[in-house]
Amino acid sequence: MISVCMATYNGGKFIREQLESILSQLPADEAEVVVADDGSTDDTLQVVGSFKDVRIRILPAEGHLGPVHNFERALRAAKGDVLFLADQDDIWLPGKVERVVEELKSCDLILHDAYMLYQGEAPSVWNRGKRMCEIRPYKPGVFRNWFMNGFTGCCMAFRRTVLEKGLPFPKNIPMHDQWIGIVGECFFKVGYISEPLIEYRQHSGTATHIGNSPAGILQKIKWRLNLLKALIFSSNV
Repeated sequence: MISVCMATYNGGKFIREQLESILSQLPADEAEVVVADDGSTDDTLQVVGSFKDVRIRILPAEGHLGPVHNFERALRAAKGDVLFLADQDDIWLPGKVERVVEELKSCDLILHDAYMLYQGEAPSVWNRGKRMCEIRPYKPGVFRNWFMNGFTGCCMAFRRTVLEKGLPFPKNIPMHDQWIGIVGECFFKVGYISEPLIEYRQHSGTATHIGNSPAGILQKIKWRLNLLKALIFSSNV
């Protein structure tokens, strides 16, 4: 079974286009989209509910958890043996699911590239920019990805065994994708598809931005120390 796990928060503007691009690639059965909402105050849940698709499962908000632990909530609820992470505002390119599932036959976690979408002068116009691999390059290695994260959640899929090894998510880690990726590097086989399989939308409301982090040096040091502690002391890892 395939589970697509999506964390939402005020994503009503773009989520319809994203869900259409995902659902069109999933089988009619043995697939689900788990939508964990984090307290949206716009029409996000109304848009999701309007699909009336039995493959969609909505998890109403449990307070405001933030993206890391809201994604954890979606992943914990997922039933699939193959798990995809999805942002609420991207677009999956045709063939992504088929290509990733095929690659996961020979590895446990897969990462792929993405095209960047930038808003043009008109709000409805989106221009395709650089490939994400030019902005956040992936290179293998635990230390390398501890120091400089090469994992981007919306470009990741993995087997349930990777998730089970990574749960529960440690507190105070910078992002869920970096934690899952490092667990994959430590204990499993990681694969990489060097071609874009989604369009990654960059806009003012994006929860996480690719490129230079606005966090200060002290915050980045704290994040890396928290990751290191999690790797050393986590009961699963």
